[in-house]
Amino acid sequence: MENKTIITIILLIVGLGIGLALDQENSSARPVWAHNVQWLGEKSDNAQSIEELLWLEITPYKTEYDIVNISSKGDANEMRISVTAWAVDSEKPDIYDFAYENNELLLTGYLLEAVPQMFRNEAIGIALSDKDLAASIRNSGEPSVKRILPKTSEKFYTPKTLLSVTWKGISALVDPDERKVVQVWREDETGK
Repeated sequence: MENKTIITIILLIVGLGIGLALDQENSSARPVWAHNVQWLGEKSDNAQSIEELLWLEITPYKTEYDIVNISSKGDANEMRISVTAWAVDSEKPDIYDFAYENNELLLTGYLLEAVPQMFRNEAIGIALSDKDLAASIRNSGEPSVKRILPKTSEKFYTPKTLLSVTWKGISALVDPDERKVVQVWREDETGK
């Protein structure tokens, strides 16, 4: 009886290993934070290689993407790709725009608003800790909170992910790790 049990356990382990290997092979190196990936319209012939490049360029902010929609225009050698990604715990999506030419992917623009409510509120609180800023925004309504990628933020501060908190006419660049406002822009000024 003991030999049968041991053989059964070994067969289960081998079967599980094969199943996991097949699942990974079919996932096209899809990261664990991208749950439901859909190509809108006609899927490109080189969709798998494009997805592999996309996973190097896009990532959610302290959350996971529930739905990732990929759409493309153009031919296999030269196309424009748009990615709209909805996070589990955010009301607004992240939007990325890319150019794909000669098997290379170039980020051409983004609007990253899929910031979980907890981190959104934290960024607003950090922005409001600046007394001059807080005094300037009375009755300005609900601010928008957007993520700024390191390649962009290094122009203003340092190459790291920052959050932009914006009311009508005024915007604060927030370093959430250091819990500080690093720069303020006003509609009537070039900066503070």
